[in-house]
Amino acid sequence: MRNLVILFLFLLTSCTGTAQPSRNMVTGYYPSWRWYDRDKLVEPATLNYHLYDIINYAFLNVEADGSLRLSDPWADKNLLLGPSNGTAPAGYEQSADLGNSKYHRTGKRFADYAHRQKVRFVVSIGGWTHSDNFPAVAANPDSRARFASQCAQIVQLYDLDGIDIDWEYPGYVERGGSEADKVNFTLLLRQVRAALDAQERKVRRDLMLTIACSAAPLRMSGIDWPQVRGLVDGVNLMAYSFYGHWDPVSNHNAPLFPPANATQPGFSCSEAVQNLLDWDVPAAKINLGLAFYGRTQLTAGESGLHVQGLGCPDTLAFPRNGATPQYYLIAERMSQGIYDYGWDDVAQVPYLSGKPGIRSFVSFDDERSIALKAEFIKSRKLHGAAIWDITADYLETTPGSGAVLGAPLAAAVKRVLSNAGAPVPEILADAVVCVYPNPTPNGYLQIFTNATAPAHTSLALFNTNGEKLQAANYSKASHQLDLRTLPAGPYLVQVKRGNSEPVLVRVVKK
Repeated sequence: MRNLVILFLFLLTSCTGTAQPSRNMVTGYYPSWRWYDRDKLVEPATLNYHLYDIINYAFLNVEADGSLRLSDPWADKNLLLGPSNGTAPAGYEQSADLGNSKYHRTGKRFADYAHRQKVRFVVSIGGWTHSDNFPAVAANPDSRARFASQCAQIVQLYDLDGIDIDWEYPGYVERGGSEADKVNFTLLLRQVRAALDAQERKVRRDLMLTIACSAAPLRMSGIDWPQVRGLVDGVNLMAYSFYGHWDPVSNHNAPLFPPANATQPGFSCSEAVQNLLDWDVPAAKINLGLAFYGRTQLTAGESGLHVQGLGCPDTLAFPRNGATPQYYLIAERMSQGIYDYGWDDVAQVPYLSGKPGIRSFVSFDDERSIALKAEFIKSRKLHGAAIWDITADYLETTPGSGAVLGAPLAAAVKRVLSNAGAPVPEILADAVVCVYPNPTPNGYLQIFTNATAPAHTSLALFNTNGEKLQAANYSKASHQLDLRTLPAGPYLVQVKRGNSEPVLVRVVKK
């Protein structure tokens, strides 16, 4: 079916001479529990569908035997099947079974609203809360078969355009995972893909299979990419929650480039994308995750970026979702004048510092940083963006009014991705060289170069007298320098990429 459709489209565009150019796509996750928020301000009937291409409904649960269950029966049945028509037996609305369309009003499913606006609708299975059973399901042939069969079943029941699997994470020992997950996840995906292929012949349209993927290098390595990249239509890269209140110093939730005091290689959007590309995942299958939420942290002294934290979120300023406030809550706090706005020219993201006496730090994304990430998506020729989550930036005319003013972050994404002829921002036009952590507390320096194409890179380390102490040549995006045997003090790192002018960065070893 998929091959026939592709052939048909090729013949059609060849004959008419009107082949459509590829474009970046916007996928938006809609968590079922957000339906209740703000008196159901953001629901299927009120979404601004023109801002999205695909809606991913999150999440369905998976049992150890591979069967699918609803996470919140009341919300899930109302949203996925439509409002009740009053004929359901007692207990139906509280049961976690997948539901029955005969008990619901027609034309009111989430998918119905989406399809009327030419937006595809997908269900995501798993998520952080519902991933514990994936290792057992993937390891057992019968469970895999049941899981795949039920994926095909819900395609018809909910009128889906595909399935998104969000296993957090294959190989994660703390949640029952093991090295066997790497092979078993591939087997699971292969079986789901086969079930969807068979279902395509019934629904007469292509069905997507996508996965959500951690941006942490260790978690990313738990997936057999040479096998998986050919089985899935897209990879939703969760490029956020890199840093938070658990870190000793305040830092960014989702930096585009590595921050100056980055403590982990790979903990930035640009590095995470590069790591996927290094696994030979096609750029045209990568959706960069965009965080429409922030991270808060109480600080030991006056608030600021890269200052000592207390190890806890600010639940006083943000009593709802204190650790991860949605953008609309952050916007409300900004309007109250209790924070100073800051912009990190290294990481290319904003942050908020509490005014004197307010020891609160907030890392978040705003229209400026989100637009820059959308430009990054275009410059790296990625498939598109994956928003977590789309309810978070719906602003009201006044808090509690119930009248939507707009969705500024999603609008920024759509505006940038739709403007194919716009010039690339200067920060992305040339290679960006990042050296971190700077200062380095342990003697290791990570060199990362964000560029649209690989190139030979030469690197040299000099002392303040201009003496060359180390040199290296490499073609990868990342390289590590070892300064452990050198005395504490300042040094110069010179990075020369291809025929470009060398970049000099002053670094300090503590």
